[in-house]
Amino acid sequence: MALYGRRAVVREESIYNLIPRPAPKKEKSTRYLSTFRPQVQQEMKVTKAVSRTMGPAKVTPPATQPFLKKRSKEHRHEELGATKKAAETTLLKTMAQPTGPKAPTKPGVPRHTERPAMGVRTQKDFIKDNAVKAITSVPAKPAPKLVDTAMGATKVLDDSRTDAGLLPKYVNKKDYGETPEYLRTRNALVEDAQASYEAYVEEQRLAGEMNSVQEQEREEVLRGLKKHWQELHHQYLGLSVVTDTLPKKARKERLETEMKTLEHDIEMIQAHKSIYITPSGAMPAQ
Repeated sequence: MALYGRRAVVREESIYNLIPRPAPKKEKSTRYLSTFRPQVQQEMKVTKAVSRTMGPAKVTPPATQPFLKKRSKEHRHEELGATKKAAETTLLKTMAQPTGPKAPTKPGVPRHTERPAMGVRTQKDFIKDNAVKAITSVPAKPAPKLVDTAMGATKVLDDSRTDAGLLPKYVNKKDYGETPEYLRTRNALVEDAQASYEAYVEEQRLAGEMNSVQEQEREEVLRGLKKHWQELHHQYLGLSVVTDTLPKKARKERLETEMKTLEHDIEMIQAHKSIYITPSGAMPAQ
């Protein structure tokens, strides 16, 4: 077996195979050349760098007569200087003219012969005046502060977003702690509905269509329901742990359903004190 590159060639056993042979050269395929190559080369020769060094083909040459001459701009500078000077003079004259009443000036320095008034004393009692002001003045309300460090550094609180919740704002409202208007309206509607229902029940009771359940009868019904629930609960506790047959599953489901029904009835009777019975057997609760 001889190795050529990464390929292994298996040959028959022969003495001639011991002589190493050069690896065969792989012939490359013919390179693709476009049929339009000569046309493109010819177009490039014609249009490439037409005016690279000599500029455009036709350019109007500059005139030879109106060239810049020496000292040709001196008169222009003199004209600009005169115009600027005239503008400055006009501005100074405008600023020097008075535009309104003359502002009052400070009083003159007194002469050395003038003498000030001596011995003038006021009759005001400063001690009494200060005492009256201190008694009649309203003490300033201290600004709310927050001590945020153990060393006693304080911070003045305001209504900014960073201090939100640190100042009592809602407890100072006029309607704080009162029942909102929408709750008062809702409570009034509930009371009206309850009054209408009670009037209807009383009307039906007087007409003989509904009878009220006495408190003793209600307690007896409640005890009977609880006793029945305890019996079912005792049977439920006696069920086997493993419900591997259909009868066991059916009995467990039946007991659970009956216990839930009894629990619902017990809760309804306990929640309503007044119970009315219709001739049809229904028990509307109040």
